[in-house]
Amino acid sequence: MDLSVTGLMNTIAAFTPQLVRAADERGVADLINTSSVAAQNIFPYFAVYAATKAYVTHLSRTLRAKLGAKRVRVAAIEPGIVAPELQSHVTDKGTLEWLEGAKESMEWLTPQDIAQTVAFLTSLPPRANLQQVTIMPTAQAS
Repeated sequence: MDLSVTGLMNTIAAFTPQLVRAADERGVADLINTSSVAAQNIFPYFAVYAATKAYVTHLSRTLRAKLGAKRVRVAAIEPGIVAPELQSHVTDKGTLEWLEGAKESMEWLTPQDIAQTVAFLTSLPPRANLQQVTIMPTAQAS
């Protein structure tokens, strides 16, 4: 909660004036928040995590509506399973077992996949804003 909600709010509050100034100078600026596919789907082992990511997605939509007139594009990127980051934050035994099974059944996304998606979002013409992008491993069902 502290990282995904409070940390996000504090970071956005700190950088929004700079983003607005950058948009004035360059014609557009980008704020891309990292959410998760868990914001849209039910994962029994990830209830609190999913709730915080739903917050990130909804906040991003609201900020897009507020900051768009100031030429600040806001997007939420919602990745599916990304290696190796996810496992380092999990302590629940059932979740770790689920992740181990998922690792054997599919090729997970890489941080580079996420970086490429962010690069794509920021390369759009200033008139275009994808408010939400979900990127999934090809074999991940939900």
